[in-house]
Amino acid sequence: MGDRRRRSRKATEDRREELIDAAVTAIRRDGAQVSMEEIAHEAGITKPIIYANFGDKAGLADAIAARFSTELQARFAAVWVETDDSRERVVRSIDAWVGFIEEDPHIYSFLSEGTFGAGRRLDERRLVDELGRTVSQALGQALRASGSDSGPAEPWAFGILGMVHVSTEWWLERRTLSRADFVEFITNLLWEGLAGAGLADGGPDGSGTVATDGASSGAAPRRGAATTAPRRARRR
Repeated sequence: MGDRRRRSRKATEDRREELIDAAVTAIRRDGAQVSMEEIAHEAGITKPIIYANFGDKAGLADAIAARFSTELQARFAAVWVETDDSRERVVRSIDAWVGFIEEDPHIYSFLSEGTFGAGRRLDERRLVDELGRTVSQALGQALRASGSDSGPAEPWAFGILGMVHVSTEWWLERRTLSRADFVEFITNLLWEGLAGAGLADGGPDGSGTVATDGASSGAAPRRGAATTAPRRARRR
């Protein structure tokens, strides 16, 4: 009986993944405004089956968000082991987020409507909630490593997400500067506050080592290494 339930559960999970695959294909092809009917057609099923599996369009967005959230968190974790310079970690984290949006703009727009949209509790917005908690954890660890108060980590994390979300939408629409310069501008603004909170100092022992989701830098940064002045951004 237990084996039968496990097989049934596995079949249901596999079917949901197939439906998510079809939805991603339809969104990438037809854009963020794709209808549930078009998604169902791509999956070769009727629309009620989509609703039976995900509830509504927001539920489907959350299921897709869960998949891409895993990918994004892996990118952020990789950033933490690529460098031990605090400011460079901020640069690379923002660039990873911007890169995800630039590479998959239709998916991002679809998820934005479902996960950043008004009228839903924060914990119902899968992508922003999970990424906010990831950034909050990393910020909290960095602040504690520097001997600073980690209390602001959570509100700062969600504030950073909101800032990068909206400003990246502006950048994608205008394209008045390069991606590297855009990331540098956003980093400059954020780093003023983060460095002022003590993140530029490395920490009481000069280590400043931070881990996120099990990833560790594995090396201690040079004390004060993150205080290096950023290059001057150039407009194209």
